Amino acid sequence: MRWLSARTLVSQHGVPKSELWKGFSGAPTAAKAAVGCLAPFLFLGLALAQGLVLPFEGPRGYTLAQAFAEGLKAPPPTLLALLLPEPPWRDGYELVGGLYSRAGARLAREITGADWVLLGREEERGLRLFLAGKEGVKEGLFANLGAAWLWLQKEGLAPKFSALPAPKGDEARLQALARGEDPDPLHRSALDLREGRGAGLLLGLLPERLLLFWQGRLPRAYGLLRLFAEGKREEALKEAEALLSGDALERTAAHLVLRALEDPRWPASARALKEAFPESPLAWEEVSFAAFQEGKGEEAKEALLQAIRLRPDSWLYWTNLGWALYLTGDLPRAIRASERAVALNPNATAYYNLGLFRAIYGDYLGAKAAYDRALRLDEGEDFQEALKDLEARGEPLALFFRAYVAERAGLEAKALYRAFLEAHPRHPAAFAARRALARLEGGELRLFLEKLTLIPGDLEARPFRAGEAVFPEVRLEGRPYLLRAPLESLLFREGEEVGRAEKPLGFPPLTAGLKEVAPALTLPEPGRYTLEVRYGEAKALVPLEVGPPSLARRLYALGLTPKDLSGTPLLTPKEALGPEGERLLLERTLEALKEAAPLATSPSLTAPLPKGPYQGKSVQEILKNPSPDLVRAFYEHVLENPEALGENDVVNGFVEWLLGP
Repeated sequence: MRWLSARTLVSQHGVPKSELWKGFSGAPTAAKAAVGCLAPFLFLGLALAQGLVLPFEGPRGYTLAQAFAEGLKAPPPTLLALLLPEPPWRDGYELVGGLYSRAGARLAREITGADWVLLGREEERGLRLFLAGKEGVKEGLFANLGAAWLWLQKEGLAPKFSALPAPKGDEARLQALARGEDPDPLHRSALDLREGRGAGLLLGLLPERLLLFWQGRLPRAYGLLRLFAEGKREEALKEAEALLSGDALERTAAHLVLRALEDPRWPASARALKEAFPESPLAWEEVSFAAFQEGKGEEAKEALLQAIRLRPDSWLYWTNLGWALYLTGDLPRAIRASERAVALNPNATAYYNLGLFRAIYGDYLGAKAAYDRALRLDEGEDFQEALKDLEARGEPLALFFRAYVAERAGLEAKALYRAFLEAHPRHPAAFAARRALARLEGGELRLFLEKLTLIPGDLEARPFRAGEAVFPEVRLEGRPYLLRAPLESLLFREGEEVGRAEKPLGFPPLTAGLKEVAPALTLPEPGRYTLEVRYGEAKALVPLEVGPPSLARRLYALGLTPKDLSGTPLLTPKEALGPEGERLLLERTLEALKEAAPLATSPSLTAPLPKGPYQGKSVQEILKNPSPDLVRAFYEHVLENPEALGENDVVNGFVEWLLGP
């Protein structure tokens, strides 16, 4: 089924960020301007604090919003730029179509607890306003500000026979206030509120619910998402059930939790959500997912048409609408919807759908063009579903393109091409099928062993030592394309297999070359071995002479770098991996300890050790004359407890080991 499933819907954060308008268009620097124009807002009083004007979207967004707020006796929009929270789920307002939408306006009102919320957006044809109130959300597009103000008067919001105050103020200065730069007392109170220092001048100016939000008393929807983020499944499900009959914010949060937890009630909650929150394209999107899952193409189509009406530029909705129309048998409109999807955002799913639809029509060139584009866009996750869709069809080109996609995805395609030729030897695509078979018959896989390492991506590490894991780094080539086969490592000793590991390969279609790390194998003991790496029919063999374990190499494999007191590594990587690595490590560690002995003058380092194998000796005495066996014992301890060295230097690590816990 070629429709795109839901995105990750639930955030892992209990309280989302604010400063929603950071980065609005306009001058980038904050001009030093008088803030007297904001003074009237300080004296609004509690009775007038129930409505909010948010910053408008556009090049004059702040000055326009401030004019409307002043005329409506609402708080400064710049305060809301600092204090309006995002909804609690991932992507916030954007998930429901953006803040500047009917759904965004409704959520902003519910989150803040305001009686009404006004948002605006400058467009080419004028100013679009969204007004969310107790009766729902109203929307209007106005050619001039006077018409917009008259509309607000008719809605009973603006005083009758009044004029909209002239937009004034410095847009750059207002943007700076919205970012919290050079704040006046009112905006300082907003910043203090965000930092948990009380409401200050905002008390009585902003809705109580918004003030309580920043004082830690979150709406239940936020608490629900916090339960989910903390992994409290049963508690989250219980709270979600309670919120399914709440407002739009609560219902949306509850549905998203049911969806994320794969609760069987989520299809019903999706359908209930679109009834309670029809302004939300997400609600209709979720209904379409439920309908797709239940095989109800007609319902999915109708839901997606509603979602597109609310969000006509969503490539996701157009992609899924194409599939819904296909399920209902409307192939011409399915093609047009898919073409619209790829025009908005080229994506593999829509192109795979387009290829299928055109193949059903018998359009070889159109289907080939669509499949070629889909294969180039596919990151390795979509072709399997496309093959299933083709397998379900009986048209000649469906079989041909099943072979075509399989070949380019690295799957077995010869049998499919042969089946097509046997069934349709005179089909116009038969020539392409014969040519593809010839290409596959002459194909080959090649494997080149580039190096063997202790750490993937690191230096060549031969000769190896017992107990080490060998990582073969290989280069794969396929003609015409790589085969989707596992990469295998095998270890032999005297002809007998002593180790084997397998790693599945993942790569996008059309891949002809790849560098990979084959699965590692551990060398059990000293001796002679043969390492074999296989990929399909290609393989590479390399003899290995394995010596006794090396302290230096074991430390290197763990990513531990012994350093002296100055922080200088005792060994270079080449020395650590070399045949003399252990000897050099012990010698240089002894030197570093002896050089540090004169510095060990504190009472804890000059007093005799009260217990342990070195009881009666001081740390200073041990540093003056350490033995190789003592240093070796320290490094064996480090190998068992890597944190004993970590980012520490070897001298302090050694001293801490001597002193013990």
